[in-house]
Amino acid sequence: MSENAVAVSPRWIVSPRYDLFWFFGGALVTLLVLGLYFGAGVPIVVLWWTWLLAFDGPHIGAAFTRTYVDRQEWRSRRNVLLLSLLSFAVGPVFLLLNVVTGSQDPFLLFLGLATFYGYYHVVRQHYGFLSLYKARNRDFDKIDFHVDKWFLYIGSWAPYFYFLFTHPKARALIRLPVDGPRGLLEQTAIIAMIAVWLLVLLAFLVRLFTGFSARIRQPHVAYLLVTVLLYAAVYFFVARFEPVYAQSQGPDQDFLLLSVLVVIFHNIQYLGLVWFHNRNRYGAAASESFGPAVAVNRSLGRYLLACHIFSGIVYFLFAASTGVFPNFQILLNRRVGPFTANQLGLCLWWGLAINHYYLDQKIWRISGDSALKRNLGLA
Repeated sequence: MSENAVAVSPRWIVSPRYDLFWFFGGALVTLLVLGLYFGAGVPIVVLWWTWLLAFDGPHIGAAFTRTYVDRQEWRSRRNVLLLSLLSFAVGPVFLLLNVVTGSQDPFLLFLGLATFYGYYHVVRQHYGFLSLYKARNRDFDKIDFHVDKWFLYIGSWAPYFYFLFTHPKARALIRLPVDGPRGLLEQTAIIAMIAVWLLVLLAFLVRLFTGFSARIRQPHVAYLLVTVLLYAAVYFFVARFEPVYAQSQGPDQDFLLLSVLVVIFHNIQYLGLVWFHNRNRYGAAASESFGPAVAVNRSLGRYLLACHIFSGIVYFLFAASTGVFPNFQILLNRRVGPFTANQLGLCLWWGLAINHYYLDQKIWRISGDSALKRNLGLA
């Protein structure tokens, strides 16, 4: 395909309407959440639980609609599906290290690493969408690829690290001093985070307008700008208002608004991508050898219902069992041997999340997977 053809006829992953609703629309929902909180005064606890049960839980359930309920996936990926269940053992290993060391630090380290892994997972999904758009448009220019990739990665990670180094609550979590002046090295690092973010933005814009005719209308350009500017706004500016929950009792309640704003875009995208895959794989002509996946994905309504049932039962109970989220804190202060019941709840909660992160790394690899290419319209 020529450069002019790319410019005149940009190709979407599915269609303009579908992509704008599912793959871009989450950014508008993020802005809507900001408006509901700061403009309409909707309580953060209401927004947080709505996000958790209506968006975050269903997106995890969505992964199961194309893995654990698919018989052919069990035949082709049995080792992956079984190995992913070991994610539930990671937290308990760190709890045992608490007992061995006589310190709470090992389990706190686990929670910190799991949170970091969560943001890595979000950024990697955005890279996946960038790759899909480039594949659809046969955009194989090496310079463009590197400019786009590093614009996404640095544009997403620099604001995150800026937040970690500047927000008092975040600094306390990574054991940096909260009070007193910052050293020269630390101040330099903070300035460098802003500078490098501005540099990659400038590089992206220069490359964009240098190759105006070939790039400006490609969907991935708008996608990258929306994604990078959104996370920059969240971590550079909105994060300063945290904690917005006045009754906050710890780190999990200190960043309720931030959690919603960072992840809801990702949630909506994922629900849309899985449904696009599933309707192609389990459509009317699908073989019954897929097992329950065919019935679950018979229609968009059934698919979303299955995702929300999972969220309303399993995800809600796991969240409530952690004892760290507002209002729903079952088993609070109960003990199971040397551990609290809520520590075990956190192991379940993060075990499910890590299971999701690990599965995603395996099931969306297009290279060498002809069925996946076909189901994503790339074959």
